[in-house]
Amino acid sequence: MSTRDALIQELMKQPEKVLRDVRRYLESLTGHESNGGNGASTSAVWPERYFEHTAGAFANEPFERPSQLPFEKREEW
Repeated sequence: MSTRDALIQELMKQPEKVLRDVRRYLESLTGHESNGGNGASTSAVWPERYFEHTAGAFANEPFERPSQLPFEKREEW
């Protein structure tokens, strides 16, 4: 039995909700592949040109990292 046939048989046993979830998952995989494998989905989550407008928005702002606090002393187990 091929992998495809085994998968089809297993899918035939599943309730409709599981089938919808599997379908969404498979669609996300094909969207991933169609975008060169860069993880971008075919449906934009971010507004159009979001990154073009925000990249470098804080480029001239000073960035200061505060000193790290000491570790909390805890009892041994």
